[in-house]
Amino acid sequence: MHVIPAIDVRAGRCVRLRQGDFARETVHADDPVVVAERFIDAGASRLHVVDLDSARGMPVTESTDAVTRVVRAIAARGCAAQVGGGVRNVETARHWTELGADSVIIGSVAARDWSIALDICHAVQGRVLLGLDVHADVARIEGWTRDGAAMTELLRAWRGWPARALVYTDTARDGMLQGPNLAGLRTCMDTFGGDVYVSGGISSLEDLAACRASGAAGVIVGRALYEGAIDLPAALRAFPAPV
Repeated sequence: MHVIPAIDVRAGRCVRLRQGDFARETVHADDPVVVAERFIDAGASRLHVVDLDSARGMPVTESTDAVTRVVRAIAARGCAAQVGGGVRNVETARHWTELGADSVIIGSVAARDWSIALDICHAVQGRVLLGLDVHADVARIEGWTRDGAAMTELLRAWRGWPARALVYTDTARDGMLQGPNLAGLRTCMDTFGGDVYVSGGISSLEDLAACRASGAAGVIVGRALYEGAIDLPAALRAFPAPV
């Protein structure tokens, strides 16, 4: 199972939000590259990088530049970067993969415009992760500011798409350290039929173990790493990535 540290960028800085709320932000570093390097030095083989400003459709130059530097730094170290936030067309997806990203995450466009989303899947074959951000069984889009379709409707529609995996986030648990939504994870696995990465609420090695026991292909961890609730080297030893 992949243990994947998260790096969220807003206004060029590395931050963590609670439940996606920009008013509940904690700044962890002025330079996200420093954070990425620290995670790689600790043994991470994959990082989850999101441009929060672009996710809301309001790109900020400082954030775009910071994510660009992060992706380049990660690729230079031989680590995989999965990049999300504002990937809503083929050009943006190609930009990140050509820059060195291992994969791109598409959420809003996959929820509302399946034709464009499939174009992205075909343009960067095998390098797309479908982002499903959910509150009360309904997808949240546009940086979690609007409701989309029902969770199960999207999972059934996406089944069989040429995507590498699904990234499932329970937005109510994100940044709250209250444990993952294992029932939602199982629904994703049963309905989507492919690999699922889970995010939101991870607070301990026990949470990681529960995700692995439920069949998760990967777990994205944010606040628990930044606040020391999870020791990354210990987590990577306990849950090694597949070869």
